[in-house]
Amino acid sequence: MNTSDLITPFHLSRQAIIYIRQSSPHQAVTNQESLRLQYALEQRARDYGWPPEAIVVIDADLGRTGSTTEGRLAFRTW
Repeated sequence: MNTSDLITPFHLSRQAIIYIRQSSPHQAVTNQESLRLQYALEQRARDYGWPPEAIVVIDADLGRTGSTTEGRLAFRTW
């Protein structure tokens, strides 16, 4: 397990929310390395001590612009 002075037991008692998004459908297809790195944040959260059941990965807004919350229902839910 990795450690960090910035991550306290208080943080670990909360959910880790990982919001994955690419700005356009084209980016979602062509930026595979960026997408892979974003999904890897789930393992990073585990490495820092969050249990798997406390990690939520939200990726329902892939290919939607970040300039507005319109149409980004997963973002608006959290």
